[in-house]
Amino acid sequence: MKNFHFNKGDQITITFNASASSRTKGRVKDHGPRFVVFRTTTSFRGAGSLSRRSCALVGSLTTGWDGWLPLDEIELQE
Repeated sequence: MKNFHFNKGDQITITFNASASSRTKGRVKDHGPRFVVFRTTTSFRGAGSLSRRSCALVGSLTTGWDGWLPLDEIELQE
């Protein structure tokens, strides 16, 4: 997994990688590619597919959606 370092308020352009789940692909397709970072965690506390994974809470700069994306399923674009 790549090590990402984000600061609160960073604006990023992302895409999903080859191992991304259908959930991540859908979120990026429907709400991306531009997002703002609200926070990150190295071990998401919750149930389901994000449990114990490194994630970023992001907000769409296009649609206003916000939610968690797993860092091992996204790529940063230049």
